[in-house]
Amino acid sequence: MNKFAYTCAALLAVLFLACPAFAASPVSMTIRPNLVTIGTGFNGTKVTVTGEVPQGTTAVIRLLGEPRNKTFKKKGKALGLLWMNLGAVEIKGVPDVFLVGTDGSSRVDWEHSDLAFRSVKGDTEDWIYDEFIKLMEEDGFYQVENGVIQYTGEEGDMRTFRAELSIPSAMHQGVYRIEVLSVKDDKIVDMAAEELHTQLTGLPAFLSKLAFQHSLLYGVAAVIIAILAGLFMSLVFKERGGAH
Repeated sequence: MNKFAYTCAALLAVLFLACPAFAASPVSMTIRPNLVTIGTGFNGTKVTVTGEVPQGTTAVIRLLGEPRNKTFKKKGKALGLLWMNLGAVEIKGVPDVFLVGTDGSSRVDWEHSDLAFRSVKGDTEDWIYDEFIKLMEEDGFYQVENGVIQYTGEEGDMRTFRAELSIPSAMHQGVYRIEVLSVKDDKIVDMAAEELHTQLTGLPAFLSKLAFQHSLLYGVAAVIIAILAGLFMSLVFKERGGAH
């Protein structure tokens, strides 16, 4: 009976250690602030990320927006003469924002790494995805910041870190996921994640509410503003012309 009990206990211990549901993650993280307000003068900000990763690993921070399907026009020469739209290319399930922060110690090509942008590539062709990344980088939605993670000390078998991740001005209202990856030999050992919320305030919030809840009024107001702006510019150029 004792032998049977010991055997069962050993099996339970193995299952407990092997099952991810029971395994406690050694990676910890805190983000401050976890709410970013976007007002009229918003020109980007920084979010502080602190935490711990196991000794012998490096920390990598990722910020991901909501997954969306992106559609782009495919251009080419018709009959070998004229450049025209020859169809559309759709990339499915890619985040609208993807920011990466590193400690700068790795020589990884992050644009082509499975730890960064390539992790959400799916079955998209390489050349199409490369062009997509270039477009997103130009618009400021995909960025890599090397050297933003600083290790601040050691506590037992853990190393503490601190990072300031830049939040671009192009961010929109929504919920974003910030992940801290514990990486060794270019592979993810463990990870932790928290949510970052962005919220419109002031005039941007008013205009967004007007556009979605009172679309007709918003459209009329936009037309009136465009007419007034056109009249103002015509008066300015008329006065300058008269001055000569």
